[in-house]
Amino acid sequence: MKKNVLIALIVFIGFVVVYLFMPRTVALPKLALVKDPHLPAITGETFTFSTEKPKLVAFFFTECPNVCPMTVIDLLKVQQSLVDEGISEQQYDVVFITLDPEVDTVEKIQQYKEQFAITAENWFFLRGTVEQTEKVAKQFNMYFTKGPDGTIVHSTTMYVVDRDNQIRAHHPMSTGAQSMNVEQLTENLKSLLQ
Repeated sequence: MKKNVLIALIVFIGFVVVYLFMPRTVALPKLALVKDPHLPAITGETFTFSTEKPKLVAFFFTECPNVCPMTVIDLLKVQQSLVDEGISEQQYDVVFITLDPEVDTVEKIQQYKEQFAITAENWFFLRGTVEQTEKVAKQFNMYFTKGPDGTIVHSTTMYVVDRDNQIRAHHPMSTGAQSMNVEQLTENLKSLLQ
């Protein structure tokens, strides 16, 4: 009887040790390398992806009626979740790249930013030329097209990019039918900060 109790105790202690020392997150795969695009930020500075920080990257346009604004709101939730866990905005960047640089002027993007009361210094809104935008979108496999009436149709994916400019995760943006998984996005970013 004592022998069975001792074996059970050893097995239990083994499980506890494995649980305590087992990694909490699974390493994210390396999906694609982004070749450091340099795009102008609306501040006038050139943003380089080689910032030695992980990044949340989304494409948007200011006239987008639903997906883009819902994504901004979700990323504000991610930022608050990270703050609640003691992760400061200096540890990562949030990058928005306009898909419509012909319409989205610096002033228009600044108004868009102000509309959401974004004041954090780690949020970068980028506006390149049409050619730069197409080149960067291609690196991310972001599909978009602008119709003759000016309407833009785009894929609804955002990206988690590590310090080495490797895309490590794709996340669906919020659509009317589907919400962004804010918790999973937060966890994926946190895994790149460890």
